[in-house]
Amino acid sequence: MSPSPRTRLAQALVPGATRPVVIGEYPYYRADPANWAANLRELRGLGVDVVSCYLPWRFHEVEEGADRSFDFTGKTDPQRDVTRLLELAADAGLRVLLKPGPFIHAEVQLGGLPDRLCGTAHTPYRGLDGTVLTSQGKPLPSLLDPAVQAETETWLRAVADEVVAKAVAPDGPVVALQLGNEGTAGDAHLPVDAQDASPAAREAFAWWLTGRGLSDEAARAAEDVGRWSSGLRLQWSRWCGHAIVGLWDRISALFPDGPARLANVPLAGVTAPGAALDAWAARQRAIQGSRHLIGHTEWVGNPARDTTAFGSHLTGILLGGTDVVEANWGFTWTDPSFAEPGTPVFNALLALLLGSTTVSVYTACATANWGALVDMDADGLRSEGVDPALHAPPYSPGAPLAESGDHQANAEGLRLLAAFLDRFGDLLLAGTPDRDAVVLIDRALPEAGAWQRTGRTVLAELADAVQQQLADTGRLIGLGWPDEHPGPAADGSAVPVAVLRAGHPDAADGPRELTLPAGEPADGAVAAFVAAFAAALPAAGGPRWTTAHGRARVLSRSGPGGVRIIGAFNPTDGADRVTGTDGGWTLDLPAGCAAVTVTRDGALLGWLATPEQPSTTPVALTWGGEEADAARVRAS
Repeated sequence: MSPSPRTRLAQALVPGATRPVVIGEYPYYRADPANWAANLRELRGLGVDVVSCYLPWRFHEVEEGADRSFDFTGKTDPQRDVTRLLELAADAGLRVLLKPGPFIHAEVQLGGLPDRLCGTAHTPYRGLDGTVLTSQGKPLPSLLDPAVQAETETWLRAVADEVVAKAVAPDGPVVALQLGNEGTAGDAHLPVDAQDASPAAREAFAWWLTGRGLSDEAARAAEDVGRWSSGLRLQWSRWCGHAIVGLWDRISALFPDGPARLANVPLAGVTAPGAALDAWAARQRAIQGSRHLIGHTEWVGNPARDTTAFGSHLTGILLGGTDVVEANWGFTWTDPSFAEPGTPVFNALLALLLGSTTVSVYTACATANWGALVDMDADGLRSEGVDPALHAPPYSPGAPLAESGDHQANAEGLRLLAAFLDRFGDLLLAGTPDRDAVVLIDRALPEAGAWQRTGRTVLAELADAVQQQLADTGRLIGLGWPDEHPGPAADGSAVPVAVLRAGHPDAADGPRELTLPAGEPADGAVAAFVAAFAAALPAAGGPRWTTAHGRARVLSRSGPGGVRIIGAFNPTDGADRVTGTDGGWTLDLPAGCAAVTVTRDGALLGWLATPEQPSTTPVALTWGGEEADAARVRAS
């Protein structure tokens, strides 16, 4: 059976794992089959534990209509031979995470869907705001349309019967399945009024309302959103997550027991338009309550170079509590530094210090051999304002491994992480994040805030305030929900807790409480509340470090036996110096760099830093008055 949803991803992928697990994406449908075996062996040698693969529906479907069939054995094209691919992965010592969609994105034409699903014959995915979700300028179908569901079930049953059932662990390499992609069709971080509101979706929403005893609201579900009451809008915010989870459940039921079920949810940008951060948070009630493992994807900018992107990672991982399943290791569409090892290593270390049990390398291999079924339509890309040249071969040009077998610049970063995890990964997994305090936010605030279109929402202002405290005072304020908070510990060890509640602004607040009107701009109230809360925290047990210029953000984890792991991250464009009293250390941290130290009872066990580039000043650590270069972990 699938593992408990509270199982962390590392344990689901590699039962008994004693260190974080490295997931490397291999897009076989873009690689010459003659290169598969060598590529997979090389990825294993670079430190990859689990290889992940999307399965493009449109690529494997070889007949349509009554004679529809799928090729997974290479009968029509050796590049379709997934059976051989899985055998090669097993031979290389790799476990496999399969991602059959049905919608996969993956820069494949129509996200892997057949052309016939993206035309006038099927109901399009249309939001409450009237916007149609498109891929290469063509409408994507509503996955709640019964006719579309029948089509997708045919595809997924074929994958289940012809691929998964024959390769399930422990006899085969398949240890996990991803359900959908970034929601159902890249929608788990869209604004609430952009989520599917097709006739089938509205009907499902009405049934959901009826099941909750809200028959009057159900009768109005088909009305224009402009006529909806605030209460009905709040229910839609909640329904958005349930709609996505319901589709995950349908997909999961088509597959045999055994592989873990994983869903990937994108992080939301803290400044994304349409109150997308609040919409993402509103969906969390259903998503976190599902029976599936939840991971996150990181396409919200570069936290190594941008404090806003850093804040998006900080907020999303603190509030979502997820493991990373897709992180950029070589796409240079918006930032060439992703092809340099310093950037992906920075981002991987940030996720690990915040609690991820995985490292994602997307993609692990730069591939350059694909045909027309996979290639995105150039005119369709232009219609969406995308330059087709950005998607010319190779796919992920800065990936650690080239399809030819050559190691590229990011291979150094992957080897460095593998060496660090081999030495200290067990201590990372055994530790927990050191939080100085926690702020709990009433779920009604983002559920209402998701409809707010003026001013900063309560959650967005809270996200900024948490990062500001980390930068200014070195204190990490955790985030959570009141209904999930365990309450005071029996031994009195719990950190101080503050609460943001939805209610009338004149309501009497208790200690460490702030009541705010749901759906109204925060207007600085949250920032002031968090600053006052942080200022009142006891000095004892506070941060054991200071920064010279307030640029570096420092996170730490504590574990059994006096272990402390300290991570310093500089997402700004200026250098900083971090000074710590735990061991009497000083860390000189250039712009865009990160370093992690591992200590036991104040003694340095080892450390690593993001790889230097020719244009950057090296990271330098002094411990106990002496240079600590001899203890630095290097790429093997």
